[in-house]
Amino acid sequence: MKYGLVAAGHEKTAWAACQILKDGGNAFDAAVAAYFASFITEPCMSSAGGGGFANIYTKEKSPVFLDFFCQTPRSKKVDQPLDFVPMVVDFGETSETFHLGIASIATPGMIAGIYHIHDHFCTIPMKHLLEPALELALNGVVMNVFQVFDIKVIKPIMVREDESRNIFYPNDTSLQVGDVLRMPQMADYLEYLVKEGREEFYQGEFAKQLIQTCQERGGYLKHDDLKNYQVLERKPLSIPYMGRRVLTNPMPSMGGTILGLMLRKMSTAFRDRYDVGSPRHVSTLQAIIGEVLQYEKRPEALFSKWGSTTHFNIVDRHGNAFNTTVSNGEGCGHMVKGTNIMMNNMLGEASLLPDGFHNWPEDTRLSSMMSPTMVTSMDGSFEMAIGTGGGSRIPSMIFQVLHYLIDHGFTVQDAVDASRLHNEYGEFNLEPDFVGKHTEKEGLHVKNWDESAMFFGGVHTIVKQKDGFYAASDDRREGFVMEV
Repeated sequence: MKYGLVAAGHEKTAWAACQILKDGGNAFDAAVAAYFASFITEPCMSSAGGGGFANIYTKEKSPVFLDFFCQTPRSKKVDQPLDFVPMVVDFGETSETFHLGIASIATPGMIAGIYHIHDHFCTIPMKHLLEPALELALNGVVMNVFQVFDIKVIKPIMVREDESRNIFYPNDTSLQVGDVLRMPQMADYLEYLVKEGREEFYQGEFAKQLIQTCQERGGYLKHDDLKNYQVLERKPLSIPYMGRRVLTNPMPSMGGTILGLMLRKMSTAFRDRYDVGSPRHVSTLQAIIGEVLQYEKRPEALFSKWGSTTHFNIVDRHGNAFNTTVSNGEGCGHMVKGTNIMMNNMLGEASLLPDGFHNWPEDTRLSSMMSPTMVTSMDGSFEMAIGTGGGSRIPSMIFQVLHYLIDHGFTVQDAVDASRLHNEYGEFNLEPDFVGKHTEKEGLHVKNWDESAMFFGGVHTIVKQKDGFYAASDDRREGFVMEV
């Protein structure tokens, strides 16, 4: 590794980060470039209209956790009937109802997060960090299988309004694998944003247009919501595990706490060692994951079959590491005119609203299952960066890969490739190597998967070993590793 190493959810997301690393940028410069690129390369997962979390490790061994997830509006007063509609999405064997519309938009934090990272950690001007994304938006990104699956499975959202329909469903037909996705209006807007600065998004023309749409069509957001949004620096949740420290998302988000509970149970269960893939291995994972996820007494508060999130990790030659997970929900169906920016539908996500739709507390940071995670030695030296998309399954997927890496000594690629399972609210999902090895329980619905699947996340991972850094991307979501 001459400049750095990236494990990301798309080849061109990784490419954008590597362009900056080769130009002398650090991991944080590369991360900003990767964020911008992901708006084009992973448009169903990442958006300037969404939010996320970042786990930051600097060469001085000082960990920082950034929360730039979405915020509930400061008021529920709306003068128009709410634009808030259910939409059933068909996944083939099952379906899920999402809620979208202008009233599903929460205050976005993505752009504030990017600027916070740039202001505090970066070394290269923002204009230069945007250049890879501009190239992708103008010249296009070749659609892969995962992207095409995304836009087809949430078709009702993508075709709700003309601007999105014209991009993803030209001539009323979905883009296909090998077609080129272009977003020229996003290129124009991002150039304008970088020229004008953070305030453009939260107080300038973008903000005015978004708020006007909310006022006219029945949305909650108002100017004060955007103007007062703040990125929160938190101390990461630190979990001791097998002589290491696992640093992850603290409260009020649930994902890191759930991961910590799983690791705590495993630290006891693994005293009597077992072979990977054995019935005892499967039953141990089955019990731990099932028991921990039962702590939340209302299933609707955590359960989501889909989970439109993406994750990437970056390490650089200086000893810095960056670890982030972001989401736009499924998107609300509305792109701010002339920007190609799809706004989030976080106020329509049942998994984020334990008290039900429209009963959220005002001016409150939404909780999440997203859990970008770092592992260090007890003295604070970097060892691993790991994370995934996948809704309520995020903590259990990270937990299993960490178990393979730390407890069984797997290589990073073997750990990511190994079979996974998920046990939540009476449904037990098993990848092929685990089929038939579980504990039978009354009322348990078992689903045996014929092959590894995106249901089980996309756990992109970087590990430091004595002879250097190694990375693995997850084929379940067509991830990509790139070294420069």
